[in-house]
Amino acid sequence: MTKYAYGQRPPDLGDGDLSLGWLVGVRHLRMSSASESFWHSHREIQLLYCFKGEFSYEFADGGSETLTAGHYIVIPARLRHRHVQAIDPAGHRVELLVAPSRAKGEHSALPPGVAKSLAAGLLAIACRARAASRGLDAVFRRLDALAARGAKDLSKCELALARTLASLAFLLCSGADDAGAGRTRPEARIMDEATVWLKEHFSESVRMDALVEYMGYSRSRLFELFRAHTGLSPADYLARHRIKAARRLLAQTDRKVADIASACGFASAQYFNAAFRRHTGLTPSAWRARQSAPDADGRATDGQGA
Repeated sequence: MTKYAYGQRPPDLGDGDLSLGWLVGVRHLRMSSASESFWHSHREIQLLYCFKGEFSYEFADGGSETLTAGHYIVIPARLRHRHVQAIDPAGHRVELLVAPSRAKGEHSALPPGVAKSLAAGLLAIACRARAASRGLDAVFRRLDALAARGAKDLSKCELALARTLASLAFLLCSGADDAGAGRTRPEARIMDEATVWLKEHFSESVRMDALVEYMGYSRSRLFELFRAHTGLSPADYLARHRIKAARRLLAQTDRKVADIASACGFASAQYFNAAFRRHTGLTPSAWRARQSAPDADGRATDGQGA
C-alpha cells in the first residue's frame, strides 16, 4: 500500500477526471478516529468545508482558526499549517485544491482570467471560517458524495455533475454567496440533525457517546450547542420524546404498559413508570385511564395533551 506524506494523499477526483484546469482535485475526508497532525503546506489553495466535527488550525504566521460544521475555510498555497495540539480529530470534510494559474481545462467554463479573479476572492477571506448558506451546503454535500465513490465508479454524467458542482462551489465561496450565507445559523442546522438522530434511535438503548461520535463534536461542545438550540440537554430531549411517543401509544393502543416501555426505549417498566410520572404527574396506567374517561361534554380525550 502506497504511503503519502501527511496531507498529500492524491485527490479522489483529480484533474484528469474533471479537466477543469483551475481545479487540481477534490478529496473526501472522513475520519472515524483522531490521528497525529504535522506541519505541512500545499502547492494549491485549499478550500475546506466541514460537515461534522471541529477542526482547529494553527498557521505558521501565528494565526489560528476553528472550522465547525456548516462552515468553510480557505488556506493559501504554501502556507504551513497543522491542527492545534498536533491532533487531527475525527470528523468529515470535503476539500477542493485550487490552482488558478494552471492552463484552461477541456471542460472548464471559466476563462483563466475569471478563475484568477475568483481565486483572489478566496484569498481575500483566507484563514477565516465562514458560514455557508443552505444552497452552498447542498452543493458541497453532492460533490462530496461523488468524491467518496471515486472517479472509477462514476458515469460520464456523474463526472459532468461533479464538474458543475465544483465550479459552483468555487464561484459561491469566492463571494457570490454572501447574500445567502448566515440567514440560518449553521449550528442550528447541525443541531437539527442531532435531534433527528435522537428521534430515529429513541426506541433503542441510546448512549450519548454514540451521539457525540455521530456528530463529530467534543462532548462539551455538542452539549453546549444542543442546549443553546433546544433549551435542553440531549438526554432530556430524548426523555421528552420518549414520553411523547409513550403517551401516543397509551392513548391509541391497548398494548401493555411493559410493552410500551420497551418500545419507547425504557430499560424497565419500573423506570418507565418513574419517568412518566415525573413528566406528567401520573403513572402510565392512570394517564391512560384519564384519556379514556369522558370530559365534561361527554367526549373522550384524544391523548395528545402536552
